[in-house]
Amino acid sequence: MKKIFCPKCDEAIVLSDVRLRELRERGEERQSIVCPSCTHQLRIRLRSKSETSEESQKSEANWGHIIVLENVFGYKQYFPLRKGLNHIGRRNKDTQTDIPIITGDPSMDRHHCIIKVSLTKQGQPVWALMDHDSHVGTFVGGNILGPKEYYNLSNGDVFTLGATSVIFSTEPIPQDEQVEGESVH
Repeated sequence: MKKIFCPKCDEAIVLSDVRLRELRERGEERQSIVCPSCTHQLRIRLRSKSETSEESQKSEANWGHIIVLENVFGYKQYFPLRKGLNHIGRRNKDTQTDIPIITGDPSMDRHHCIIKVSLTKQGQPVWALMDHDSHVGTFVGGNILGPKEYYNLSNGDVFTLGATSVIFSTEPIPQDEQVEGESVH
C-alpha cells in the first residue's frame, strides 16, 4: 500500500497493493489517476524495483536515515538523509521541507529542526542536529537544544519533535521498508 497526496486539495490517495500491481501490469511507466475528492487528474510514475536499486547504486554513499515512531498523531515512517542540510518538519501542502513528516501533532512545527550531514577531513560522515527556531523545541535525551546549538548524533540516538519521537540511524533503510518511489507530477 502506498499513499500519495493530491497537489490541489492535499487529500491522501491510497493505492492498494492490488491497484499498484494492476498499474504495473499495464506496462506503462507513467499513469494517470483521479483524486476522489477534487477530481484533479494526477500523473504518477511508478518505478520498478530494479530501477530503484540502480538509483541507490548510483548514489553509493549511505547518509543514514531517520525513523519516525508511530504514535496517536501518525504512523511509522522512514526517511533517508542526504549530504548537506536536511530540513525536517510537519508536512503541509503550502510549506516546502526536505523531510515532510505526515502527522497530526500540533506541537511539531512545519520547519522544526535540521540534520546537517557533512564529512570530516578523513572522509567520515558526521551528523549534527539543530533546532530550527521551533516553538516547542527539539529534545535529545530529555535535554532541549539551545538556539543555534548543534548536537552530534550517534547511531540509535532518539530525539523528540513536539510529541513525536524520532530514531536516528547511520545504516541504510532496511530493504523491506523502502518505498518503491512514485512521484507526483
